[in-house]
Amino acid sequence: MACARGPCSAHNLFVVVNIAFAMYSGALLATAARLAWDPSTYAWFRFLCAAQYRASAAYVLAAGLWLAALVALAAARRLRAYAVGVLCLAASELAFGAWLAASLAEWWGSAPEAELARRGLDLVQDLKPALLAMDKYRDVARPIYDMIEEVEREAPNNALVVLVFGALAVVLQAAALALARRLARARPAAGGAEAGRACACGGKRAPSDDDSDSERDAPLAAGWRGKANLRMYTILDKIF
Repeated sequence: MACARGPCSAHNLFVVVNIAFAMYSGALLATAARLAWDPSTYAWFRFLCAAQYRASAAYVLAAGLWLAALVALAAARRLRAYAVGVLCLAASELAFGAWLAASLAEWWGSAPEAELARRGLDLVQDLKPALLAMDKYRDVARPIYDMIEEVEREAPNNALVVLVFGALAVVLQAAALALARRLARARPAAGGAEAGRACACGGKRAPSDDDSDSERDAPLAAGWRGKANLRMYTILDKIF
């Protein structure tokens, strides 16, 4: 019962956290692959802000590999190294997030590509009425208009998804650090308890081989003496 409330429950939570880490690792590695090889993902990003694109692609790949290494450390029960790895990951996230926010703010205020992006947004707004006015090409213009409307409507959801999963990642990292430290402290205590039980068991004298042989031979000796006495009485009865 104490096990269910103590280290065992912490161990179960630790397993769940690392399963989530493995899922995050796979998602980050898939995103890194898309940033490297999927033109629909990286073309506009690389064209508008090349430096941020290169840094983001490299960091996403490194974070995915780092999470995979953390899962491997957890499986090997190297809890202290695991805790240090979680701290390093959290520090890198803070540093990279601060740099990316500052660089994008500077890019939006001064880069010529940012002005190009603003003009492109204005062009989309001017293009929508023109698409509706094309009666001759309505079968082509209307689907394009609907796609533009859908992108404008659903694009903010991407930011919401990033915020939710980012907050969940922060919670998971805090839980992983706390559980790793708790399990690392519990393991030496468990080892000491096992050693105490071993000493207590060693204090009792184990029966030696001679004792066990004598105990095993005692019933045989008693039976042999009884038979010998009976034979002796029989012989004496015949003599007298």
